[in-house]
Amino acid sequence: MKKRILLLAAALCLLCSGCGGGLLEREWSSVTPHSAGYWENGDKDTLRADSYQDAVNAILMLVANHAERGVVRCYFGSDAEYAELAAEACNEVQQETDLGAYLLDYITYAGTDERGFYELSLSFGYRRTAEEQESIINATSTEAIPDLLRAAAAEGADRLVVRVSYFSTDRAGVEQMVRDVQEEKDGGRDAGILAAPWQLSFYPDTDEPGIVEILLK
Repeated sequence: MKKRILLLAAALCLLCSGCGGGLLEREWSSVTPHSAGYWENGDKDTLRADSYQDAVNAILMLVANHAERGVVRCYFGSDAEYAELAAEACNEVQQETDLGAYLLDYITYAGTDERGFYELSLSFGYRRTAEEQESIINATSTEAIPDLLRAAAAEGADRLVVRVSYFSTDRAGVEQMVRDVQEEKDGGRDAGILAAPWQLSFYPDTDEPGIVEILLK
């Protein structure tokens, strides 16, 4: 089932590739696991941050890798600011990013003043397993959701989780898409009573979410 949906998502991404001009501009940078600008001295457990935004991106990289713990060395700010900046960065990742809001249960951290930098040691508690994280489907637009949902329903999936780059409609529009697919699956609007409505959640729970989760059962 997972393979079939992934193939469908890939095909939809190709069809939508010409619409890149409308892609949502997010403030979180895209980083790769081997980015020399982030890994500190090649140590994959320790990341470097030269600005507040670097610190947010470094923490988000650890979350994206489903790390249980990690270290971020901060080369910015002052001794008086470090504790406040660390709290802000952790809260931003958990509350304002799609992956953080979907995956994380909590972040704990402790800071140590070192010569020339502030070392932030982090631990992560997840409410999703690594396998659940791997099952997230990436889509360029919310327009992909109906077809992905039909494929998931046809395979008897319990849930569908889609990470969307561009919302071509608002949350109410996505909710209508989900209702339409369920009514279609249950025999149309004239079929009378529908099964229990599919449950829909957005992450983060704001007007600009990035992940849509649909529970089919």
